[in-house]
Amino acid sequence: MKKLLGLLLCLFVTAGAFAQGAKNVIWLIGDGMGPGTMGLFMEGVRNTQLPQYPDKRSTLEKFINASVTGMYFNNTYDTVVTDSACAATQMAGGVLSRPDRVGVDFEGRPTVTLLEEALKQGKSVGVITDVYVTDATPAGFLAHTQSRRQKYEIARQLVQSGAQVILGGGLRFFDQKENKNLLKQAKKQGWQVVKNSAALSRVQSGRVLGLFSQEAMPFYGDKDRYPSTPTLKEMTQKALELLSQNEKGFVLMVEAGKVDWALHDNEAGPSLWEMINLDETLDTLWTFAQRQGNTLLYLNADHETGVPVFEYRHLDKDTFEHKSAQGEMLYGSDTDYVNYPYYQNLFAHKRLLYYVYPDFKNLPAKKQTAEKLQEMVNEALGVPTDLKLDGKVPSYEELIAKLNQAQGLRWATGNHSGGMLLGVAYGPGAEAFGGVYHNSELKAKFEKALGF
Repeated sequence: MKKLLGLLLCLFVTAGAFAQGAKNVIWLIGDGMGPGTMGLFMEGVRNTQLPQYPDKRSTLEKFINASVTGMYFNNTYDTVVTDSACAATQMAGGVLSRPDRVGVDFEGRPTVTLLEEALKQGKSVGVITDVYVTDATPAGFLAHTQSRRQKYEIARQLVQSGAQVILGGGLRFFDQKENKNLLKQAKKQGWQVVKNSAALSRVQSGRVLGLFSQEAMPFYGDKDRYPSTPTLKEMTQKALELLSQNEKGFVLMVEAGKVDWALHDNEAGPSLWEMINLDETLDTLWTFAQRQGNTLLYLNADHETGVPVFEYRHLDKDTFEHKSAQGEMLYGSDTDYVNYPYYQNLFAHKRLLYYVYPDFKNLPAKKQTAEKLQEMVNEALGVPTDLKLDGKVPSYEELIAKLNQAQGLRWATGNHSGGMLLGVAYGPGAEAFGGVYHNSELKAKFEKALGF
């Protein structure tokens, strides 16, 4: 009875907080994370023995089940397919724009972003990414340029933005060329500039500009190789600690940017590891939102990339006999519907072949054999996988095609698609994020939840 009363009290307090509107907003963006990638990850967790998920349920699945889910379009002013710059601009600025543009509408006029509105209301704001902070998505929330390629200009605008927390990669855009003195200027403006995990952990208050790599930060599957580099989760934990010190609240955008990079390369294993990266960060954010009761947490993507799916295929005689001998379940005499252990193999693959292949090509010519490439690929995949090289060294594109054939996967593209996306909201104001809408309507939904 005491437990029941405690639960009811908790629900009552939470409901009361939700009814009063949001004090804080946290916006988690999985770059390139379409419904197909979300489904592949959640189903993979369900059907794989992963130490991170002893109950075989991802935080993403649990979060969706406890939240309000909607679908939205992300077309631009005059194109069906978007890029990250335009998508971020439309989401953060509440306007229609064009590809390549950052923080300006389709006519090139600067927007007022959600984070800039929050600053006007006395709230603290922050942006976090595991790519570089001058990249399209984070830039779209705090900068205004005619092209995403103006990264040195974007860096200067970020320093001048009024934000309290900026964390990610991209150091070279702050200390080279015309910006060689920018970090000195930043320190004079009160920024604490940090470049590794230890320095970040020592920051207890104030403004922090964390630049942890020259360009993009490491892939999550490679994180053990970079022990002094904070993970997306660790950066997020520090941001929550710092931004929560403002009694008026905060708005924080967190981007899992490397999801998109792995999807562009059509490598499913590293894509799933980047989804684990997002999932662990989501767990931290959702725990915070549940405890606070006054925080609106929203998860979505800027666009869809790759569109990976398992597919059934009819096998030739040799492949059929080989799979049958291994005990794989086949139907219709020669049809492979993909067995569940394929998921285990995907999660064993942490390092992108995108990096393995150049390592192979840098070997002495005599060592650049098909056998050596297969050996290096097997090491990266974590499990022996016969790519049927047949003594020939393929191009990188041919290698990826052979990999996906072996893994039973089909990709619609190596680029962005124009497909609809999922948005998932939890907390005060979440009900506004159900149904079907356009990404340019998001800013108004957040402002309503915040009472702006």
